[in-house]
Amino acid sequence: MRISAVSLAVIATIAIGWVLKEAQPILVPIVLGALVAFLMDGISNLLSRIPLYSRVIPAWLRMTMATFVLFVVLTVGVAFFARNLEPVVRAIPQYAESLSGILSAFAARFDYELEVTWQSLDRLVFDNVDLQALIRYTVNSLSYSAGYLALVFLYAILFLIERESIATKLQVVVPDAESRQTVWRTIDLITDQIGTYFTTKTLINAVLGVICYVIFLLFGVEFAAFFAVLTAVFNYIPYVGSWIAMALPMLFAIGDFGLGLKAVLLFGALSVTQFGVGYFWEPRLMGRSMNLSPVIVMVSLAAWTAIWGPIGAILSVILTSGVMTIMSFFQTTRPLAVLLTNNGQVPSEVDD
Repeated sequence: MRISAVSLAVIATIAIGWVLKEAQPILVPIVLGALVAFLMDGISNLLSRIPLYSRVIPAWLRMTMATFVLFVVLTVGVAFFARNLEPVVRAIPQYAESLSGILSAFAARFDYELEVTWQSLDRLVFDNVDLQALIRYTVNSLSYSAGYLALVFLYAILFLIERESIATKLQVVVPDAESRQTVWRTIDLITDQIGTYFTTKTLINAVLGVICYVIFLLFGVEFAAFFAVLTAVFNYIPYVGSWIAMALPMLFAIGDFGLGLKAVLLFGALSVTQFGVGYFWEPRLMGRSMNLSPVIVMVSLAAWTAIWGPIGAILSVILTSGVMTIMSFFQTTRPLAVLLTNNGQVPSEVDD
């Protein structure tokens, strides 16, 4: 029986993964819409803490203003990437040639001959990728993202409207009062965890982007604003995201002013910023709202990236936390939820 149960669980997991991957065009904007709704609600709640503002501005107007401002910010962000990505890609061969010269000179100090050119890098890394085609594809994708963003916001607005009728529908679907209370506890826990995490993470990423932008400006790194925004976006990816985003501006910086003291100081400033935000400031603000094991975070990062690509990497912690919370409310799946946690404490304890 145990072998049969494990086999069925494995088959079900594979089937669910296949469905999620195949239904990506439908599911991803819905999930993003729900997260944007969480973010809008979180921003509106933060604004409500301002005494005079909350008294003068009603709740519906605060939500409308938060929705409008967030839509404008994200639209400007997409336009910013579309405008700045092309010059960054066009500058890659120039910086790669400079970097290859620096590497060759560095290797010569140790009596080692090393000749790296942009063409050899292109064959080795990019396999003769047509940069012009890459630029056109990326810009077209970002242009398509404007319509995609409008669809995400439409789902977010619909979610906010729909939440008013959830209580009535749930009362019909779950007539038993005790079962209905369990469902409400599940919903409250998930919304509280995801809303707190996503809103706080967004604010942290914005501060991180501003700090990195100042650092890039002080060191004279080209495309400072682009790299700062890239760092903020990649910081949604747990553990590795911000460090991956830091690699590209470091390569540009080394190609610009070489492997000298300036590059070392830039790396040190960015590293201190990443450590300070990621390992000290962020844990204090986030607390243990997600309570996921670091190993599970990395496994979920790999799994969701394989299913939904970069979007899955960004959403991996949120999605895994939601699954863990749901499993914690059922006696049969609660042991699995405990294995996913960092300290062995599940979000709920329900007596069955």
